[in-house]
Amino acid sequence: MYIRTDCVVLSHKNFNEADRILTLYTKDFGKMSCLAKGVRRPTSRKAGHVQPGNWCKVFIAKGKNLDLLTEAELKKSFGARKPTPTKAGNIFHLLELVSELTEINQKNSEVFSLLVDFLDKADREEDFNLVSAAFKIKLLCALGFFSARSFQSSKTADLIKFFEEEDYARIKEKLTVSENSYLKLLAFLDSIIESLTEKKLKTARFVNGKF
Repeated sequence: MYIRTDCVVLSHKNFNEADRILTLYTKDFGKMSCLAKGVRRPTSRKAGHVQPGNWCKVFIAKGKNLDLLTEAELKKSFGARKPTPTKAGNIFHLLELVSELTEINQKNSEVFSLLVDFLDKADREEDFNLVSAAFKIKLLCALGFFSARSFQSSKTADLIKFFEEEDYARIKEKLTVSENSYLKLLAFLDSIIESLTEKKLKTARFVNGKF
C-alpha cells in the first residue's frame, strides 16, 4: 500500500552506508518514521528535499517493519532564506517540541498547521520570544495537555488564556510584555514540557542563550 501526504521533516539519522531514517510529522497520519534509501549519496535527487525543517509532499510505501520513502517533492525549506545560526536554532527548537510531545501515528491536523505556520514565522525572523510562547501554548492546548481554564485566576493564567484564544496576528498587535515576563513565561512552559517528556529539551540552551 502507498500513501501520499504533506509532511514536515522533524529529524533524521544515518542508517547503513547511504540511507537515512526520517522522522516526519504528516498532515494525515501524525508522526511517523520511514527509510529514505540512498539519500546520503551525492547523486541523490531526494537528499535536499528531506532535510529537517523542510515541508514536503511525500509518497511512502508501507512496509511490514519499516515504511519506505519513494518520492519527495519540496514545498518549502524553512530556514534556507538568509540562513543564520540563530534562525537554525529557533527552527530546530520548534521541530524538537513537536517531535518530543507527539506520539507515533496519532493524527492531529491542527498540530501540522501550527508547525508549518510557526516555522514560517521563525523563518521570517519574527520576535522569537513571541513566536516561541505562542507556539508552545497553542501546541500544548492542541495536544490536550492543558488549557488556561486549568489554572487558578492569576496574571499568568490571563496571559496564557490570551495566547490560547487569540490568533497570532491579534496577539502580536495587542500584547505588550517585558522581556523579563517572557523569560518567566517561557521557563514555565519549558518546565511543563520537560515534565511531560521526562527529558531536557536539547535545543533550549541554544535558544535561551540569546536572551
